[in-house]
Amino acid sequence: MRHFIVFVVLVFGALTAFYYNHGDQVKNIEDKKIHVYASSSFIAKWGPGPELKELFEKQNIFKVEFVEISDMAMAIQKISFENDASVADVVLGIDQFDVTRVANKIKWRDIERNSGVKFVENLGPAAVEKTFVPYDWAPMSFVARKSLKTSVSSLKDLLAPELKNKIALQDPRTSSPGLQFLAWVFESKSGEDAIKYLKQMSKQAHSFSPSWSASYGLFKNNQSDLVFSYVTSPVYHLVEDKDDQFLSIETTEPLPVQVEFAGIPQTCKNCEAAEMFINFMLSPEAQKIIMQKNYMLPVIAHVKEATAFDALKVYKTLPIKFYEQSKLDKWINTWVEIRKNEGI
Repeated sequence: MRHFIVFVVLVFGALTAFYYNHGDQVKNIEDKKIHVYASSSFIAKWGPGPELKELFEKQNIFKVEFVEISDMAMAIQKISFENDASVADVVLGIDQFDVTRVANKIKWRDIERNSGVKFVENLGPAAVEKTFVPYDWAPMSFVARKSLKTSVSSLKDLLAPELKNKIALQDPRTSSPGLQFLAWVFESKSGEDAIKYLKQMSKQAHSFSPSWSASYGLFKNNQSDLVFSYVTSPVYHLVEDKDDQFLSIETTEPLPVQVEFAGIPQTCKNCEAAEMFINFMLSPEAQKIIMQKNYMLPVIAHVKEATAFDALKVYKTLPIKFYEQSKLDKWINTWVEIRKNEGI
């Protein structure tokens, strides 16, 4: 019996030691992991996520685990609800419309950037934002095929009769590009002129899709002649499809600009590693991956030289602004009323 008791004690002791040692190993693994919230297109095998993860993990002891987010508002709500239990270390895909929204929902850490990073001049105030760090950008305009017979060089030209039901747009309530177009109209025209134009465009457009991808799908399937998109879209067709028959339209009105930012929630678990990852995203190697996989422009100078992006025209653009939510809500409500009055 005594031998049996000794045996049980030894086994129990071994199991206990294993449990605690194993627990320490799991904890150590988690200590070396950062959770990065990103869109499905970013983390897909054709997106920049996998290559960024591989390169970062080669250069650092930390592992990257991507967490897919389908909607920024829902992601921020999730982080807010979970509070200290949240695993989010980095959030990617915040645009300049989101900056005010997300800043009011949860607390964010200021990010100390590596010295020596030289941002492109186009970013303006986005380059000196302390809480959110830009990692790609692109002007936005209308994309068409070179075979388009109608000359378009201004917002007014989009109202040409021959373009009726030929323009694919996005819903500003659900799509960041859709909100970009709406803001562009209000920034380019006086209040009453902007409302008049939106009423005309409401009748002119082929559709207002819930997302950019849905509207671009209509364009690719020849259901529209024009689509509101990124000026980098023709580069995608040139590189991926070997098709040079697409162009982005320059207008007399300066073009709006889309910027994507990264942020670190205050509830981050591996905060220093999260900051390392964001600074890594500003390295020339990472910027080239983002440019070539996300088809957006790099935020640091000289990365696009000697690439297909280097041939892009330098467009005149609107200054980048961080809009108050009240102004965005007013514009969206105006658009909704216009659509209601159209019986749609």
